[in-house]
Amino acid sequence: MTRHLLESGERRPDMNMSALIVTGSPAGAIVAIAVFAIGFVGLPEARPFFLASGSLGILLGLILYWKHG
Repeated sequence: MTRHLLESGERRPDMNMSALIVTGSPAGAIVAIAVFAIGFVGLPEARPFFLASGSLGILLGLILYWKHG
């Protein structure tokens, strides 16, 4: 929030991203994918982190899946 909004006490809960709840439904998946895509396109310096964390997550998930099965 800008300083003006903090001083005036005005709050807009419809603009608060920390209140966003992503559920396990298809709608939640769409929201999660959209937020990821916006971050991937809008933050070029974060792309290596997104790619590395996604690759590591897939690798560890497959290892756990193979060990469990």
